[in-house]
Amino acid sequence: MGTVDLHTHTNASDGLLSPEELVQLAAARGLRVLGITDHDTVAGLAPAQTVAAQLGVTVVPGIELSTAVEAGEVHVLGYFIDPQQPVLRAHLERLVEARRERAARIVEQLRRLGFPFTLEDLETVAQGGTITRAHAARLLLTHGYVSSIDEAFDRYLGRNRPAYVPRSYPSPRQAVEIIFAAGGVPVLAHPLSVDDLESVLAELVPAGLAGLEAWYAEYPPEIQRELVELARRWDLIPTGGSDYHGPAFRAGRELGSVEVPLEIVAALETRARHYERPATLPEQ
Repeated sequence: MGTVDLHTHTNASDGLLSPEELVQLAAARGLRVLGITDHDTVAGLAPAQTVAAQLGVTVVPGIELSTAVEAGEVHVLGYFIDPQQPVLRAHLERLVEARRERAARIVEQLRRLGFPFTLEDLETVAQGGTITRAHAARLLLTHGYVSSIDEAFDRYLGRNRPAYVPRSYPSPRQAVEIIFAAGGVPVLAHPLSVDDLESVLAELVPAGLAGLEAWYAEYPPEIQRELVELARRWDLIPTGGSDYHGPAFRAGRELGSVEVPLEIVAALETRARHYERPATLPEQ
């Protein structure tokens, strides 16, 4: 088990544990640094930091911004953000209504497929957190329509599946700029989910992208090493985390299951304090 995990979720978005429970689990597992990066919300940060101060765990204030792309999936993590920054707050407030509208459309699609769900059912699963497709997947799993979260996405909720609903999100470049405006360090999450990774880096590095998630829990060691080298080639900070959502969410995503060097945290904090957008691309 590692002592640093920079990619975790609470029930403020689509995690299973409350912020307090997540910090308590981190402390029990010997984690020294915990990055809380809920999807498109900062609601879990304050309660997590309160408990963390009592248990000797350092919470890195973060977020994971969803973006709209034609293929693949581009999520941008932000570290050492100011949760109260006006540009960030305005963006998150706009997303609240957009996510509710999308959730209603997902429920409508599921009902057309014969699943007797309501928006209230989905909100109950979300427990007041940011509604995502993972909540719909959990609803299907709880009622026995699928045997796993992965099956729910593969059969119904993934891109081009019958219950998929496109998102009203910013572009990846806009997400980088939002995090930059919030004083944070933008990092590309789970890069193997990205379609044409080199092209995405070529677009986002000049916009201010500063890191690449290399030590990702689901990736085998050889892939992690390749991603660390890719990060260095682009002069990006390699980061890492489990993408933990709670017990038995997805195989391989256990809290603290990746070895992220402690000095990475210091590098991110230093970059947040003295960050300037790069003026030129690195040599390829």
